[in-house]
Amino acid sequence: AKHRRIMGLMALNRLISRQREQKQKRNRGRIEANNGWIASSLAKRNRSPCRQDINSHGGKKVRYPGPDLPEDIWRHIHFLLPMQDAARAARISQSFRSSWKCYPNLTFTNETMCSKEDLCMRTTGSNVIRDYNNKIDHVLRNHSGAGVKKLRLEYYVIPHDAEPYHHLTSWLQIAVTPGIEQLHLTLSPRDATFNFPCMLLSERCHGSIQYLHLANLDLHPTFQLGLRTLKTLHLYNVHITGGELGCLLSHSFALAHLRLQYCHDIIRLQIPCLLQRLRFLEVLECSLEVLEINAPNISRFRLMDFNVQLSFGKSRKMKNLMLNNSCGISYAIDNLPSCAPKVETLTIHSSYEVFSHS
Repeated sequence: AKHRRIMGLMALNRLISRQREQKQKRNRGRIEANNGWIASSLAKRNRSPCRQDINSHGGKKVRYPGPDLPEDIWRHIHFLLPMQDAARAARISQSFRSSWKCYPNLTFTNETMCSKEDLCMRTTGSNVIRDYNNKIDHVLRNHSGAGVKKLRLEYYVIPHDAEPYHHLTSWLQIAVTPGIEQLHLTLSPRDATFNFPCMLLSERCHGSIQYLHLANLDLHPTFQLGLRTLKTLHLYNVHITGGELGCLLSHSFALAHLRLQYCHDIIRLQIPCLLQRLRFLEVLECSLEVLEINAPNISRFRLMDFNVQLSFGKSRKMKNLMLNNSCGISYAIDNLPSCAPKVETLTIHSSYEVFSHS
């Protein structure tokens, strides 16, 4: 956020300086330089003369002058700002109000929306969470949904709410639109029972989504989603079966990073050979019984699971391998020389071992 604020301030200052020099040559006045905080700069300068921004002072109308810049330049400056500053600018400037409706990076977290309260605390009251949700709802209701590239959303369930997910469903309908590239959705508490609407992925963003992180929810696709642009998939405490994961990964030929953690409904997992670009695989504490890896180009693999039957299949390019499971040492001695001959870094944590005396 600090980096984006600095970039936005620098871009704004350069454009204002250029405009000031032009107006000096034409003898049309001089725009006072202001190197203060970006919100103050925006409040004083970002009024376009083609739109009248008028406040009333003592019955008189006061018009605030500003640099005459093309709309696409104003929009570029606006998009460089962190979301909080961009929202404030839209409230005080007509020049930024229209561009806010397609602001591309939406981040709704405890830190950005409710920094004075810790929503993760068990003592948090319903009113605090309700205020947090109302703020998000207000922001999204003023956003058209068009142009969203990144959506990061932490959703906190109001205790004893009769309809705990009505806000969340409507927000996803607004923000998950064609063209979105990153979706990061986390629900709290961990025992949330929200069933993610798979149709959003299939109908709206199957041709654009590149990063998908889902945590503490249910995911039950019953058809092939065809996420052909998906490069990174992280599932944390997601209720999904091995077959349903297969529907999610169908046609995900661009997938490079797959991380599964606390996905206890997956009993048997097969990583298909069609995932030719998969390089990094993590399976952490998922209660697996069988794991078969056929993706041929995996170079890094992390396994943290006990009593899992492991098979590397056609994968022969692993260079970085971490095993944290029972009989990990004996498995490595018996199998790695033949199934993973190119391993360069090997880390093993084993709870117990069984060795033959022969």
